[in-house]
Amino acid sequence: MVYNNALNSYQKAQVYDEMDPNRLIFMLYEGAIKRIRLAKKGIEAEDPKLRGENLGKAIAIISELSAALDTTIDTEEIHFLKGLYNAMLVELPKVNVSNDTTTLDRADKYLTELKRIWETTVMNKPRTDRSEKNEDSQAAIKPLPNGYTSNNQSNGRSFAV
Repeated sequence: MVYNNALNSYQKAQVYDEMDPNRLIFMLYEGAIKRIRLAKKGIEAEDPKLRGENLGKAIAIISELSAALDTTIDTEEIHFLKGLYNAMLVELPKVNVSNDTTTLDRADKYLTELKRIWETTVMNKPRTDRSEKNEDSQAAIKPLPNGYTSNNQSNGRSFAV
C-alpha cells in the first residue's frame, strides 16, 4: 500500500516535470489567487482554520513564484516582481493576526493582473475582454495602483498596506 502511494506521488510529480514551465507559472498564479480568496472567506466567516490554511498555502505559492524568477536577467520587470513578491511575503503573514482583508484584496488584484499579463504575453492567449482588445498585446507591467508605493530600498518595492 505504501509502495503504491509513493509510486502515485512520483508519477504525479513526473507529470509536472514534463509540463510546460509557462503553464506551471500560470497554474501557480491561479493557485495563489484561489488561496487568497479562500483566506478572505475564512476571515469573513470567522473561520481561523480556513483563513490560516489557505493563507499559508498562498504564501508558499508566492514564495515559489519568487524563486522561479531568473535573477540573472537584470531588468526592471524582474526587480519589480522580486520586490512585489517579497513585499507580499512580508505583509500576508500579518493578516493571520490582523484579519485585514484589504491586504488580501491588494494581493488578489496584483496576482490577477500578473496572471492576465502572463497569459496574454507569455502564453499568447487572446484576451476575452472586448475593452482590452485595442491595447497592445505585449502589455507591460502597469503602474502601481492606489494603495501601493514604490520603494527603492533593498532593491525592491514595497507592498503598502
